[in-house]
Amino acid sequence: MNARHMKCLSAACVMMCAAAMPFLHGTLHAASRTTPEGDANQWFLPLTPGTYWVYTGTVTSSSNESNAVQDVTTHVSITTKVEKVYQKPELTAAVISGYPGDLDWSNGQVEPKPSLLIETRKHEVFLNALPPDFDYAKLEKDAAALSKLMPEDNLLFRWPLKRGMKFGDAESVKREDDSYCWVVLEERRSKLESIKGLSPRTVDSFLLRYATNPDNTEMEISPGIGILSYEYHHHGTTADTSLHLVEFHAGQAVGASTGGGR
Repeated sequence: MNARHMKCLSAACVMMCAAAMPFLHGTLHAASRTTPEGDANQWFLPLTPGTYWVYTGTVTSSSNESNAVQDVTTHVSITTKVEKVYQKPELTAAVISGYPGDLDWSNGQVEPKPSLLIETRKHEVFLNALPPDFDYAKLEKDAAALSKLMPEDNLLFRWPLKRGMKFGDAESVKREDDSYCWVVLEERRSKLESIKGLSPRTVDSFLLRYATNPDNTEMEISPGIGILSYEYHHHGTTADTSLHLVEFHAGQAVGASTGGGR
């Protein structure tokens, strides 16, 4: 085959590939929406129906018995579960129960409370505590209702994560003392050992902290898993929570549709 024929053949191949690209892009995009857990670059959290995490640890609180104040430590366990998922074109919203922070300021006996986790395609993750009278129908029908649940001060993080990054409202992230906003304290390589449902291995993780004058909260998070550990400490009256992940099970993804799985 002469050089002229080779040049024409190469040009034809380029044109065929260019024509096929829109179809391939659409196919890959659709696949990532229905099975994002297979795309590590698409989602940080495994928000699929039935996913759950089991944490064990301790809570310590002050007890006033016999006219004497003393600290009492109780061993606790809490299960965080994805109850329902709402899939939108630009985000996934999941109603969860049993967020680790439900144990803060408790004696270890708590009823799991509902919270809403939102992860957007801009890689932002928001957390909202939901009131008992929350209208869940709005999550399916009212896009504006979801937008109202994503103010800056409800932003947990935006990935990819790097040490020193800050998340929160515009004023707080400007503070030089790194208080009143979420801060990435450390980038880690963490060993997963003795966690039921996860094979032993080393994973990337990040330590986040939210510090205020009266208290501070820290949690270690890992892509594709979620929260590995959670700590809350009050600086005055004793109120401490310390939890670590002991079991994890990812729910099965279903079709990407409103009110369905991711």
